[in-house]
Amino acid sequence: MRRDQIAKDRQPYLVPAHGYPNVYALVAPPTPRMLPLGPRYEAGFPKAHAALGRLQGTLKHLANTDMVTRTLARREAVMSSQIEGTKSDLHQLLTYEATHSTGGLPADVRITERYVAALQHGLERVRVGGRAVLDLALIHELHALLMQDEATHFPVGAYRETQVWIGPTLRIEDAMFVPAPPAQVKACMEEMAASILQYAPREDEQTMLAILAQLAIAHAQFETIHPYHDGNGRTGRLLMPLMLAAEGYPPLYLSGALLRAKSQYYSALASVQLQGEWGPWLELLGHAVVESCDESISIAEDLLALAERWEQELRSYRAHSATRRLPRFLIGHPVLSVQQAAAGLSISVPAANAALNNLLAAGIVSLVNERQWGRVFQATQVLHRLDQPPALRHA
Repeated sequence: MRRDQIAKDRQPYLVPAHGYPNVYALVAPPTPRMLPLGPRYEAGFPKAHAALGRLQGTLKHLANTDMVTRTLARREAVMSSQIEGTKSDLHQLLTYEATHSTGGLPADVRITERYVAALQHGLERVRVGGRAVLDLALIHELHALLMQDEATHFPVGAYRETQVWIGPTLRIEDAMFVPAPPAQVKACMEEMAASILQYAPREDEQTMLAILAQLAIAHAQFETIHPYHDGNGRTGRLLMPLMLAAEGYPPLYLSGALLRAKSQYYSALASVQLQGEWGPWLELLGHAVVESCDESISIAEDLLALAERWEQELRSYRAHSATRRLPRFLIGHPVLSVQQAAAGLSISVPAANAALNNLLAAGIVSLVNERQWGRVFQATQVLHRLDQPPALRHA
């Protein structure tokens, strides 16, 4: 990265990249404590906060949203991983979880499943401990879970020990962005944690940063520091739903909107990193929040309506029977094994098998490749709804 690629006010933070003549790395400037919002971007943030309020209100008044949010979490894992180039889709992830086998599935389905594990770990921690537990130790834990399959290639759950860069080739000279040398990473992360992860207004500050502004700053600052050898994008995107959950909000999942705007997303982060220009990132994030909230509300309402319809179709069975309870469980487990159904409903395997046979006869589930994995079922209508892009739903 050359000096002329960097805005003048960021050039004091450039340092030589050790071992690479005429190449400079950017030590992340101090974390902003306020955002430079112009009229163009100020309009988007109130809309985003209103959308977040709608999502919170909707999920609070819908029954059994835990199954919906379970499925949305897996959708987030797929899309955040796809931003980084994985090929596994939601159906393949759910099949892997149901079968514990990669037979016939893309090898990178394991990578996506690791994201689920990291997200679940983080949510469990912040829902109990709040913002106080969203610290550097937890970020290391998240990274270690995400990247556990790469532990033989580079340190996981620990800061990188080599210089990295972002660019179209393997040559650092062609890099679009060269983050801080490894020796500077720890101090940058400690400053970020104190300033934004553990955010609290200071006595000399007249206004408090809204939660979405905190999200915007935290994600961009993390990506600017680029603390790990690999997995920075996925780890950085995990911070956003965790920050919301730590404050009592639904863990809004933004990766679908960001994946659909992938080139703008990368360009917006580059504008922050190279020019200190926050406008494109704030505008994109505001749109992504509104789009993601509306999408989550629509999915939640549609899936729960589908479960209610199935329950009506099965009304000849006893109200508390496994057969009548399965539709709600299917919303969170659209691909499931007999064993998963038995464990989830706290019933015997024969009882789960019988209940699934009832749903099979009703056309609610279909049988998936029985010879390869044993009896695995899928709720095709749920999968179809989850796969619909927003444009089709509003057409």
